[in-house]
Amino acid sequence: MLKARKKVLFTLIGIFILSTSLFIYEILVTRLFSTMLLKHLVFFTISLAILGIGVGGFIVYKSKEKFQYENLSILLGLLYIGAVVMIYKLPYIEMLAFYILVSSLPFVIGGMILSLVFLKNNKISNKLYFADLLGSTLGSILIIPLMNSFGFIKTLFIISSLALISSLMFSLSSNLKKNRTVIIGILAMIIALIFEGSFLDSLELNFTAYFTSPITVIDHLNKKKDSEVKVLYTKWDSISRTDVVDGSQYEKVIITDGGASAPMLKFDGDLEKVGYLRGEIEFLPFSIGNNDDTLIIGSGGGKDILLALLGGSKNIDAVEINPSTVDAANKFKDFNGDIYNQKGVNAYIDDGRNFIEKTDKKYNNIYLSMVMTNSVNNGGLSMSENYIYTKEAYGTYFEHLKDDGYLSFMFHDAQDMFKGINTGIEVLLDMGIKREDIPNHFVVVNNITLDKAEEHKNYIDMPIVVFKKQPFTIEEIQNINNSTKIQNRVVENIPQTVYRDEYYRYSKGEIELSDIYKGIPFNTVPSIDNKPFFFDYGKGIPLTLLTLLAIMVLASWIIYKRIRESEIYKSSLYFGAIGLGFMLIEIPLIQKSMLFLGNPTKSFSYILFSLLLSCGIGSYFSNKKIFNIKIKHRQIIFVIIPILTILLQMVIPLMIDKYRIIEDSFKLLILAGLLFPLGFFLGMAFPKGITKLNLNKQEKHIPLMWGINGIMSVTGSVLALIISMKVGFTAANLAGGLVYLSIFIFDY
Repeated sequence: MLKARKKVLFTLIGIFILSTSLFIYEILVTRLFSTMLLKHLVFFTISLAILGIGVGGFIVYKSKEKFQYENLSILLGLLYIGAVVMIYKLPYIEMLAFYILVSSLPFVIGGMILSLVFLKNNKISNKLYFADLLGSTLGSILIIPLMNSFGFIKTLFIISSLALISSLMFSLSSNLKKNRTVIIGILAMIIALIFEGSFLDSLELNFTAYFTSPITVIDHLNKKKDSEVKVLYTKWDSISRTDVVDGSQYEKVIITDGGASAPMLKFDGDLEKVGYLRGEIEFLPFSIGNNDDTLIIGSGGGKDILLALLGGSKNIDAVEINPSTVDAANKFKDFNGDIYNQKGVNAYIDDGRNFIEKTDKKYNNIYLSMVMTNSVNNGGLSMSENYIYTKEAYGTYFEHLKDDGYLSFMFHDAQDMFKGINTGIEVLLDMGIKREDIPNHFVVVNNITLDKAEEHKNYIDMPIVVFKKQPFTIEEIQNINNSTKIQNRVVENIPQTVYRDEYYRYSKGEIELSDIYKGIPFNTVPSIDNKPFFFDYGKGIPLTLLTLLAIMVLASWIIYKRIRESEIYKSSLYFGAIGLGFMLIEIPLIQKSMLFLGNPTKSFSYILFSLLLSCGIGSYFSNKKIFNIKIKHRQIIFVIIPILTILLQMVIPLMIDKYRIIEDSFKLLILAGLLFPLGFFLGMAFPKGITKLNLNKQEKHIPLMWGINGIMSVTGSVLALIISMKVGFTAANLAGGLVYLSIFIFDY
């Protein structure tokens, strides 16, 4: 009896540690691809790579148990390093299939191990699933301190160590002594490399794929300059990879995740030496009127702070979400004049939306210059979007403006310009501004100069858009006209001077806003908090998501067609449904909760921690009699889950409004308490399915069910993103609730 208990204990510890490593690996490869691939390709690549977990189950099912999970765990530890280092050190390869295949190998082995453990220990499936979820829970919270303390490569070697430790636990549970010496030897070498440090530090700096990727800022700068760009500083933490490179004698560039760049200008404290900035379009919002109190959201390398100082700002609140950006600026303070510590400058590491909702200050100028999400995507199946460009965000900005204050934006191009203007117009209308007065409440100036206007025709490049709650005064209009004439810019909209035709016609009642939206060839409908995808410009479903969905549907169709007439068909529907439903609930719920907690990276980690922990506890208690109440042989939990899902849709918005300004620790406790009941019952579904297989003498099919559940989980993540983008998070959550209700109705 004692030996049996020890075996179970070592198996549970092995699963716990292995799941921790597998979850962190998912985050690491997402961070890896975020630096070298386009955003939509990151989601595509990781989604297909994670399919490997399901594929692992199918391999085990077809192999008739030829593999031992004790040996596979050793292979997993080595594959973590092998797969990532191969991607890391090879020059960029323009073949996405290569990155999908290589990054998926650890997922395949991980899926094989997990399905084998469940197969060979099916009598304790509730405890196994508890350990599995608890491991993922630890991974979700551990990734932040690991990345912040050790960086990318050392974190990779740490999870390799975890996989080897899990193998050691499995060998203790099965009494396979011959493996232990090998495991301990490899483990000792990896740990020695981690603590020795210099070799791994050197490896991290020499990221060949990143430096040769054609989509990075570094590649762009290399093509512009005769000599190769020199990287002066690198930091890779849980938020992003941050590099500083030389731009010119007077400028250095801070690069975030390869694609977002922020200039850092040479400055010695004498504003007149940077007076040339008055000739740049970014200065226009600061040339209109009073800028005494300024809020800069996304202050980057400090250029926007210089613009505000030149515009006469006395008090500047500079908010930057990425601490590494501020660290980089402080690292080069001798070059940039210690910009974040200039007189009157107050630096805050925070999400812009979260900051402004917690402050009671009012500003003369709130300025956002090409701000994008700089937070970690946090997982291939999560959605990287924030809430700074939604209608609700605009409303908050207007509330924090003084009566004569300006809400100023610098956009990238026509797509975000039109969407930004339309958002501002809808919010102004909601504030009571009459439609006939709308064109008098905003200014639009194109970065294109008049001498190049004919050459570029109607091209929009880095436009400035400025809104006011009150109509622009004659003096302000004159200041704008003077500045645009000096800079020789193309004016798109200035009150009493030039009006954009579509908005002028709207003000005259000739067309409606809906006509403007339809007439523009891309999506410019304002984003809202329930659907905050500002940078989604497609009018249909993005091709990447359609392709992913088609792949998932085809794979599912092939599998279900082959088992259509078998005895396990109903079980396969059950495991597929809980995989689909879980992701439809989990992913949008996490994203909605991020608005409440603020910082996207920490929010993702803490929310997932709360949800997975409650799921794990639910799994552990799933076999208790009290949680096996049935109605006509149907489990009642599949009615409870949809009810709790609906209740959360009503409670979370109320909670966000009521408790938005309290301390983050209290927010986390409130949210954890709200999510616990739903997570508790969600966690019961998988072990209950395994128990049913055991009762029906179908335990040999557990790896197949694992594979089906894995494939449908990825399908659910894709559907969650599609529904959230086109209908909203609430609709995606309700769709997940309906999937669980269908299990009850149709008794899969």
